[in-house]
Amino acid sequence: MRSSIIVLALAIMATPTWANVTCSSVFEDAAWVITTRVEKNKFATSRDLWEYKYMLHKDFSVSLSRLTPSQHWVDLGAGKANAQIDYLKSFSNSSSAASATAVAFKLDRWFSPPKFDGKLQIREGAFESQNTSQWKKADLVTDVFGVVSYTHDLHTSLQKTFDLMNVGGEFYIHATNFATSIRTPERNLTITDFLESIDGLKVEGRFGTIKVTKLKENVQIPRLRLIKFKDDAPPSRSFELLP
Repeated sequence: MRSSIIVLALAIMATPTWANVTCSSVFEDAAWVITTRVEKNKFATSRDLWEYKYMLHKDFSVSLSRLTPSQHWVDLGAGKANAQIDYLKSFSNSSSAASATAVAFKLDRWFSPPKFDGKLQIREGAFESQNTSQWKKADLVTDVFGVVSYTHDLHTSLQKTFDLMNVGGEFYIHATNFATSIRTPERNLTITDFLESIDGLKVEGRFGTIKVTKLKENVQIPRLRLIKFKDDAPPSRSFELLP
């Protein structure tokens, strides 16, 4: 009996540290960027451009068509980058298209999309930890059940996004509006309510299908703390507004 206990203790001590990071109990109690579902890539990764046009705010198609070759489209939670690949394929000459950056948490080893003469970049890994200050400024950002829906660190994700955008740039979001709650001293806010409360942003749309325009250079996102998380598709989250 004693020897069995010793073996068990040694096995626990030998457990790699990353195993603790992916433990479901940690996800519910700590503000971490990787959830069980994200870590296992258990969500849609193959949405095409038609689906984006259907799911995003009605102005998205026009905004996309107006992009010039010198401009930049960033897709947060792009999966296999199908939407951006569809966009780039619509040009007979890639040089006429805007640049496109697909942010994907995890890609299959065999995944090797066309480069479109350098117009398509794939950024693999958690968006929150990427050095976006070195990226080309974005004129169009999209998020269809992507980073905004899944992150544990909503403050950092939004701050990095708006820092990345040019003034006048547009951020199109499709999320489950009531899956995210932000607690303030006055009331609980949805993600739409929260963005509407921030100086320098213009928000159009409702129920989580919104268009957010950046109106000034330095947009400051209020600090948030995760207080509740349920790993689902998408997750249910509650944040608290910090003073």
